[in-house]
Parts: sequence; C-alpha cells; structure tokens
Amino acid sequence: MYQYGRVVLLLLVVATAGIGLWPIANALAADGRNACAMLQKTDVEAAFSPRKFDSGKPGLELKNSRTRAAVSSCTYTSRGAATKDMVTVSLEVQRAPSDATGTTPEAAKAGAVKLKSVPVDVPGLGNGAYWVNLGSNAFPVFELNVFRGKREWLVFSSGARTLNKSAILAGLTKIAKATLARK
Repeated sequence: MYQYGRVVLLLLVVATAGIGLWPIANALAADGRNACAMLQKTDVEAAFSPRKFDSGKPGLELKNSRTRAAVSSCTYTSRGAATKDMVTVSLEVQRAPSDATGTTPEAAKAGAVKLKSVPVDVPGLGNGAYWVNLGSNAFPVFELNVFRGKREWLVFSSGARTLNKSAILAGLTKIAKATLARK
C-alpha cells in the first residue's frame, strides 16, 4: 500500500506542481497522438520476449487548456501468466499546449526527489532522460522519463516481480527508442 501511495503522490505532485502538465489530451487527440497509438504491442512484445501481451488498454485521458497539458495513457499486461509472473508496461504522454507551459527535465526530477526517488540519467534518449524506481525490492516499478522538445513528456513504466532492474530498464529503453523513432 505504501508504494501505491507513492505513485499516487507522484501523480499529485506532477498535477499540482504548477508546471502545466495535465492539460494535454485535446492536443493529443487533435494531432492523432495518443499513448495507445504511440506504444505499439509489437514493440512491447519484442522488448519483453517471450511474453505475449494484451492489445493495450487506454487509461487516463485529460484534455488540454491554454495553460494545462493534455494527458493520455495506455497499459499492456502480459497474458497467460500467474499473477506473480505478470508484467505490465505503460506509457503516459503529457503534451503541453505551448513551449511556455511545458515542463523541464529539471522540474520533473525535482518532483521525483520530493517523493524520495533518485533520478538516474539515461544517455541516448535525448536531453534530460532519466529513470526512477517507484516500487519496492519485492515489486519494482520503474519509470523511464523522456522529453521530446519543450512540450512533450513521455513516461514509460513497467512493473514485474520476476524481472530484475536490468531487464526492465533494457525493455523500457528499447520501447522508448522505437516510440521516439516514429515521431
């Protein structure tokens, strides 16, 4: 329950940080970019092979305003595994209505630090990319944060009891590279 509370707290910090992240949904819908269109099943299955995943479930969808970001999310869950062996993979896309209302990697990292997480820089995924573990040793939940320009923040995450940190981060990095290549 404590770890769940940390994730909820992270979402609340991001939502209330005054950095204009939550009003992104209309912008995503308007330009055809939503999380389920961006995060493709073939990429998820290739990154976490030999697992097979469902077709992706849309989640959070928030519309943008002049000062707030639009948000879109999508989650894939591995099929045919016992609960303890399940793997979830998610993407949350936040798209600010303008460069001025976007967030910076520094502001995002500061929010993670407030949650007592330690951001670790990830080279090769653009300016400011980093990962954090919001889970526990028993159930790690890693988030890979990637920034595309001043307006778009992509948060790739995965949780699994039976995968180690290296496997999860390698999978998320592979998915992030495939997603970023599609623009």
